[in-house]
Amino acid sequence: MKKVSSIKLWIILLSCVSIIFNYTAWAQTGHTTSLKFDKVVHNFGKFLAGSGKKHCEFKYTNISNQPVVINNILSSCGCSVPEWDKAPIKPGESGIIKVTYLNDQGAYPFDKTLTVYVSSSAKPIMLRIIGVAYDKEKPISELYPAHFGPMGMKSSTQNSGQIEQGLKKALKENIVNISSKKVNITFTNIDPALEISVSPSSIAPGESATISYSINTAKGKQRWGKNIYKATMLNDGKNIGTFATEATIVTPYTSLSKEEKDRAAQVFLDESSFQFGTVKKGSKIPVNVTISNPGKTTLRIYKIETGGDSMDLNCPAQILAGSKAVLKGSINASKADPDKMFIITLVTNSPDRPIVAIFVGGSITEH
Repeated sequence: MKKVSSIKLWIILLSCVSIIFNYTAWAQTGHTTSLKFDKVVHNFGKFLAGSGKKHCEFKYTNISNQPVVINNILSSCGCSVPEWDKAPIKPGESGIIKVTYLNDQGAYPFDKTLTVYVSSSAKPIMLRIIGVAYDKEKPISELYPAHFGPMGMKSSTQNSGQIEQGLKKALKENIVNISSKKVNITFTNIDPALEISVSPSSIAPGESATISYSINTAKGKQRWGKNIYKATMLNDGKNIGTFATEATIVTPYTSLSKEEKDRAAQVFLDESSFQFGTVKKGSKIPVNVTISNPGKTTLRIYKIETGGDSMDLNCPAQILAGSKAVLKGSINASKADPDKMFIITLVTNSPDRPIVAIFVGGSITEH
C-alpha cells in the first residue's frame, strides 16, 4: 500500500463517509419512492477555500407507473443551492437535480443535506454533499487530533447515535499511523455487545486503515440510554489506548405499525423547562415535575440520566395508562455558574418520545 499525503487521507476519510451515508440513505429511503437516484451522496473531496463555486448533479429516474413532481428541495444551508425541473416527470423519464456549493464559508469540513419532497411519497429523500475546504496543508497529527500511541483518529470517542433495543448497528471510522514505524493493530477486552476489526491490521507510516465495528444490543446485559462500548487497542501486543464509542439505546419504534403506535404509551410533562432563579453554591435546587401518560398502555421509564451532575431524583419506573406520577428530588448546586443549565433525560418506552429532556436553568453564585 502506498504512503498517502494528508490531502489523500482527507479524501479517503470522506470516501468512507460517503459510502456510509450512501448505505444509510439507501436503507432509510430504500428508493421506495417513485424516483430512483444514481447516488444520494456527492463527495467533492478536498479543495482550496475561495477557489470558486463547486457544482454537482444527482440523476434520477421515475420508476413508477404514474407522473411524479418534485414539489420542493430544502437545503440545510444557504451555501448549497439546488435547481430542478418543476414539470411532472413521466414514468421511465429521467432528470437531474443540479447543486451549487458556493464555497464561501471558509476552510472547514462540510456536510450539507438536501431534503427532496416528492409528490408520490409522504417521506422525503435525503441527499448530501460533503467535502473539505482548506487554506493550507496540515500535518496528519493535526488532521487526526485524538492520539492512541502511534495512531490518530478524528475523536477520542466515536458517536454511534441511537440504536433501537434488540437491533444491531454497524459503522466505520478511519485510523491513521502518525508515527515513523509500522504498526500492527489488534483488540482485546472487547465489550460483549461490541464487534470490532481493523483492515488492514498492519499499517505503514502515513497510511490509513478502517476500523469496522458494530453494536449488538441483543448481546450482553440489556442497557438503556447513553452507554459507552469499549475495546483495548494493542500495537504488537502492547496497550496503546481504548477504542470507545457512545450509543443511545432507545425503545423500538420504527417497526411499529400505526395501530401499535396508537395503542402505545405517551409522555406529557407539565413543565419541560423551568428556572430556579439565583441560588448560592451548595444549595439544593428542588425538582418537581408531573409526568402524565395519556396513552393506552403502561409508560415505562427505563432510565434517568443527569449528564454527570449531582442529583437526587425519584420517579416511579412505570405509569399506568391514563395516570400521572411526579418526578421529584433535588439538584446539588455544587459549582458557581452565572448561567447554569441542568438537563434531566428520561429514557422511556414511548415510540413518540423515547428520549425526554427536562431543562432546569438559573444562576449559581459563590456567596
